[in-house]
Amino acid sequence: MSIKIQCQCRVLAGLMLFSVTGLSADFQPLTGTAESGDKAAMLEAGISLLQQQERPDSEQAKALLQPLADNGNTQAQLWLGRAYRDGLGGIGKDINKSFRYFELAGGREGMNPEAQLELGRAYMNGEGTDKNLIAAYMWTALSAEQQGSWTSKAAKQQKALQGRLTSVQLEKAKELVEQLHSIYLKQP
Repeated sequence: MSIKIQCQCRVLAGLMLFSVTGLSADFQPLTGTAESGDKAAMLEAGISLLQQQERPDSEQAKALLQPLADNGNTQAQLWLGRAYRDGLGGIGKDINKSFRYFELAGGREGMNPEAQLELGRAYMNGEGTDKNLIAAYMWTALSAEQQGSWTSKAAKQQKALQGRLTSVQLEKAKELVEQLHSIYLKQP
C-alpha cells in the first residue's frame, strides 16, 4: 500500500475518532486537507494532538506522525522524539525510542537543528544513550550555529557544557564539530 493511501486511511480513522470524542471542532480546518493525505495537515494535527492536555490521544498522534517520520519528515521525527521522551499526548515514555528519533532527525539524513539540540541534551543527561559531554557539546554547537526559535536555548546549553568540559575536552569537541562540517554533514 502506498504511503499516500496509508496516510489517507489513518487520517480518515482519526477524523472518525475526532467526531466520536468531540475533538472535531479543534481540527475542523485540517479536515479537508488531511483527508487528502496532505502531509502538512497531518503534521499539524499530529503535533496538536501531542500538545493537547485534555483527552490525549497517543494512538491517533502516532498514526498521523509515524508514516511521515518513516518517510524522513524531520519535524515528525523531532516531535515523536519529544513525545517518547516527555510522554506528550499520552504516549508512554521510551527514552531509547526518543533518542533514535532525535538521531534520525538531527543526523546526516535530517540535519534538523532543533533535533541536534535535543541530541545534545540527550548526550548531556545520558537520556537513551551514555552520557558523553563531548558529543553533547558537538551536537549543541551545530544547533547553535543555525538561526531559529531554538538558538538562544542552544547557546545557553552550549555555554553550560563549556563550563563542564576540561580545556582538552572542549578542544576535542570543537575539532569534532569541524570534522562534522567537512566530512559528515557535507552536502553532496
